[in-house]
Amino acid sequence: MDPREEIGKRIYELRRYFKITQKELCEGICTQAYISKIENGSLAIAADILFEIAERLGVDINYFYDSTYNSRVDYALEVELEARELVKNDEFEKLEELITREEKTPLMNNKKFKQFILWQKALCARYIDEDYENSEALLDQALQLSNTSSKSYSEREIHMLINKANLHTDRKNFQKAISIYEDAQSAINKLPYLHDGNLITLINFNLARIYYFKEDYKQTIHYAEEGIIHCKKNQSLNGYGKFHFLIGNAHMRLKNLSLAKDHIELASQLFKLNDQNRFLTNCEIILQRINQELETTLS
Repeated sequence: MDPREEIGKRIYELRRYFKITQKELCEGICTQAYISKIENGSLAIAADILFEIAERLGVDINYFYDSTYNSRVDYALEVELEARELVKNDEFEKLEELITREEKTPLMNNKKFKQFILWQKALCARYIDEDYENSEALLDQALQLSNTSSKSYSEREIHMLINKANLHTDRKNFQKAISIYEDAQSAINKLPYLHDGNLITLINFNLARIYYFKEDYKQTIHYAEEGIIHCKKNQSLNGYGKFHFLIGNAHMRLKNLSLAKDHIELASQLFKLNDQNRFLTNCEIILQRINQELETTLS
């Protein structure tokens, strides 16, 4: 295959893998027409543009030239995809088995892959061992392998910051957690382009949750409403039900019972829509409590 076609093919495959449009990939780098010609092999890509494209796609520039490197990166991407699916399904024992296996491979010499494995080990330390100190130490090790400066983080590293803040939330170190969430938000604001909009959802949800723990219900409502605005803007249901659930609980604490009922009922509908049945019981309990308080108020 002609080198131009091979590079174009690799860009196309990675772009589709990460579900990025041509417009999203080229933003701030080149025109969409330019990317289209690169992908179909009709134009040779300039070295400086290829470097920026590689950085946005999260791979070394050698990925587009070295077939041996290609196969290693393909394997690493598959491992990452498998690990993310296990985390999504809360299958941390299986994740631990995957990590144990991958730690023995030569890929651990790759800084980016090692960073990912350390990150996943931190999640296992938290959810299996409940060892928060070790989990935070592993996250710090992973963040030290960053290719960016301490003032600039990649999306992966921002996700690690959120995980680190979650550890402090679990230990009720609320101010420390808030500080880290705000650092993560600041890092997002510095990104030229955000691919994973779920990061904003996570930050708003966790800040809303922290302020609920702190009994600052107005701030809970503020961050949950910010999360809903983000969900609507991105046409995403991810987190939508949880935001309404938090707002409903906050309004219940503030004795705004009618508003509380509206939000909990909406949360219940959203949980059903997304097959999140494990949250429905909580909605039923809260609704029962709200109805009892409404009856008491009316009587």
